[in-house]
Amino acid sequence: MLGKRIAFLFPLFLLFLTAGCQKETGSAERGKDLDYTVVAVRDCPEDFLKELEEKKITPFQMTYMDGEYLYIALGYGEQQTGGFSITVHGLYEMGDKLCLEADLLGPSKDEVVKEKPSYPYIIVKTEKTEKEVLFDD
Repeated sequence: MLGKRIAFLFPLFLLFLTAGCQKETGSAERGKDLDYTVVAVRDCPEDFLKELEEKKITPFQMTYMDGEYLYIALGYGEQQTGGFSITVHGLYEMGDKLCLEADLLGPSKDEVVKEKPSYPYIIVKTEKTEKEVLFDD
């Protein structure tokens, strides 16, 4: 019964998170699309990864700047199985802020998944900026 409640409540949780970029920036219109790269863990700064590893159990949103780049991480917390992936729809300017659009995709019904918890997250890298990052996941 608890699993059904969680399955029902999770979409409601995501509904509250959706449209975060539009809600936060008010009347600001979508601006320029920014170049970004999805980064492998091995290519990230060690300090950033240490903090990320501590946070990955629960949903998180975080940023990290080094000399040249802004790293943006989005995690969905612990999932009951493997087979999840994250799709980035874009990174763009929205007024004086940046907006990262991404979605968590679950395993397909016919996909064989590992029956052990997973912690899906994604890291993108873009040029360094002082703009605040908003997440639309």
